[in-house]
Amino acid sequence: MNIKDVAALAGVSPATVSRCLNNTGPINTRTRARIEKVVRLTGYSAHQVTKPMEWNHNPTIGVMIPSLLNPVFSEIVAGIQTRARHFGYSVIVVDTQYERSREKQAIVDLIRQRVAGVILTTSSVADNEALSLLREFQFPFCLVHNQSADEPCVYVDNYQAGWDVAAHLLTLEHLQFGVVAGRFLSSDRAQQRYQGFIDCLNETANLTSQLVEVDPYSMAPFNAIQATWLESSSAPTAWFCSNDLLALKLINHLTSKGVSVPGDVSVVGFDGMALGQIVSPPLASIQVPHRDMGLCAVDLLFNAKCKNALPSARQLDYQPHFSGTVAKAQSSISEYLDH
Repeated sequence: MNIKDVAALAGVSPATVSRCLNNTGPINTRTRARIEKVVRLTGYSAHQVTKPMEWNHNPTIGVMIPSLLNPVFSEIVAGIQTRARHFGYSVIVVDTQYERSREKQAIVDLIRQRVAGVILTTSSVADNEALSLLREFQFPFCLVHNQSADEPCVYVDNYQAGWDVAAHLLTLEHLQFGVVAGRFLSSDRAQQRYQGFIDCLNETANLTSQLVEVDPYSMAPFNAIQATWLESSSAPTAWFCSNDLLALKLINHLTSKGVSVPGDVSVVGFDGMALGQIVSPPLASIQVPHRDMGLCAVDLLFNAKCKNALPSARQLDYQPHFSGTVAKAQSSISEYLDH
């Protein structure tokens, strides 16, 4: 980080930064506050020795994702790396572990690395400190999975996908529904999928759904109370999970209790990751083109960086795969467990 980098982020000249830091001339109060904020965030020191490199000329793209453990994000990063190499860029990846509090620091760390731009998945687009920082400094970025009305982003219609899952389960004559989701505060995508699901149930069949929010990082995501409820008389015969990993964890829990999937209970995931297709029966899911998302995100990032007058948002198609772990409703789970 050098004085040119600080000046670029603050939107002023290096001479103005020098006057501010050395108190050698008059400077506007707002300008001084902005420069001091950049210095504080980046840890810049006028006494540090840096190699001469102009801001945003480091051929590296920063990538911020919620999890390195979820194969979905590995597929996205693979697409980003493939496209970045095409343009002669490398990639730095940081993992926030679905913790909203880590997102701002992750962006600060990437800025300190002097990356050319950032591709990121945030907990939410609204009231997000990481995004506010990027916007404030007009730093080039592109969202992946998050949908924004007026910023670069690549996504699928999570709300409509959730609606499609509910509509299909209704055709299979299910009447008791449940949703397993990661914490909504950590994923606006999970909330959108849930909203589409319950809106379909309510508007087309006047039905409701039970919601179970869990820790996506836990290998045993259900606490004792939740586990007991899964086996109660009111337990759903059809479950929609906000991602495939949660769906596989739910299936593991149900089968360990002697419940047949899909004979007694149907389960649908979201993502269409390859892992879900090598289990038996294959996981029913909404297949999302994650690698294509990564490829597209790099193009949108460079469009934003060059301020091209091109569409800044790209909606990709998803593919429903309703086979394997879904079947026509039979009896309630309690009736099965009573035998």
